[in-house]
Amino acid sequence: MNILEAKNEIKKTVTIYLDKDEDGRYVVPLERQRPVLLIGAPGIGKTAIMSRIGEELGIGFLSYTMTHHTRQSALGLPFIAEKTFGGKKYSVTEYTMSEIVKDVYDAIERQGKKEGILFLDEINCVSETLAPAMLELLQHKKFGSHEIPRGWVLVAAGNPEEYNKSATELDMVTLDRVKKMEVSPDYDAFALYAVNNGVHESVTFFLSENRDKLFYAERGQTEYEFVTPRGWEDLSYALRAYEKFGYEVTLSLVSEYVRSAEIASSFFRFYNLFGRYRELLSSDDAENGRTESVSLEGKPFDERFAVAEILRGKICRIASAAVGSYGNYRAAKEEIDRIRTEEDGKKTADLYRIKAEDPSVDSVKRKTYKTIVELLCRPSPTEALSEEYENVLAEGKSAEEKIDRLLAFAEKSLGKRQELTAMLTTLVANEDFVSFLTLFGSDGFYRLNDELLIGPDDSALRKRAADLLSERKEIKAKR
Repeated sequence: MNILEAKNEIKKTVTIYLDKDEDGRYVVPLERQRPVLLIGAPGIGKTAIMSRIGEELGIGFLSYTMTHHTRQSALGLPFIAEKTFGGKKYSVTEYTMSEIVKDVYDAIERQGKKEGILFLDEINCVSETLAPAMLELLQHKKFGSHEIPRGWVLVAAGNPEEYNKSATELDMVTLDRVKKMEVSPDYDAFALYAVNNGVHESVTFFLSENRDKLFYAERGQTEYEFVTPRGWEDLSYALRAYEKFGYEVTLSLVSEYVRSAEIASSFFRFYNLFGRYRELLSSDDAENGRTESVSLEGKPFDERFAVAEILRGKICRIASAAVGSYGNYRAAKEEIDRIRTEEDGKKTADLYRIKAEDPSVDSVKRKTYKTIVELLCRPSPTEALSEEYENVLAEGKSAEEKIDRLLAFAEKSLGKRQELTAMLTTLVANEDFVSFLTLFGSDGFYRLNDELLIGPDDSALRKRAADLLSERKEIKAKR
């Protein structure tokens, strides 16, 4: 299965494991809650989907790489305690709490979630001294004598032996206690991830034309030559940073992330193609109406497609910013609606101030928490919330106008041809853009959609796009 199929299956598994009966007991007994075991090549997104599942289900999440642990840190340190048996006192060996179990309790306290996912990566690469404890872990959810807190589902992952010299084959006894899923790299799954996570347009462009280059691993004369989805995403962050500071992107930089000389060179040529339209990529002339088109008459398909990708990326970033501001407002409104006294407001502000300063919290959530603190600290949080709502609406209106201008720019530059159709298809696979349509709309998009988009197709990306658009149109019609 691909990584998205694995994500959906794990999400279902976690949901049924956390289901309770009317007495508050788990419907699936703990001893029947088989841990999930993901086996797949490195860098294909196993950890990324696990944290996303936690967010979508509203539960806690804690990740560990097992190769970083010794037997002592995983199981606890021994100490001598006194016990009485048959009226006599004896010295016995007991163990301090497992570092991993302790961190689960810390995560419960820090995240405020009593239920969650404990994700243990590279579980088939542990040291020989720790390996015997893994069977106990998978069977009884225990590290030594310490149980993983109830309500925390165990998910483990490992690499096939051909990619990791430290990996060992799991025996039948172990496999009979897990729910094993084998995950393979898949372009369609990565494409959906890429358009929803801001992967650089040059990367999405290159991989759409070279799907077999998403994942590559082959033993060379001296070392492995390889490239992984993680490598492409990390390169994407580097490209955006280099462009922000005006640094030159070189083949050497690309090769630091794409560890295949042939693929790195091929991508670098694609990236330089984007360089021909660097002004379009970096300026805001198109979205602000200062320029209406670029001349692409007679240009080859790859250049036209490059422009389409640049414009798609711009539109998604504008939509994401507006949707993010609306999300911040909604989160603040929910908290302010709960406030009954001035003391309540102070306590809530203090709580979110701590969360906003927590380095383990991602930047998007920290921004939301800072908005909540800012509004709660105003003399009248309710009035401040009303002002914030007006600001959000104004930002949404401005974003809608910019997006409509970019779509008009795309239509004039590209014409109603396959590059424009591909751009629209990818846009409606972006969840933030579809949310934007629900919240603020876009006359330019709906007009082009009705004229160009989207017929039946076997592409997973196009099917996903059509389903999302249909769903959001129904929601908007009911509002």
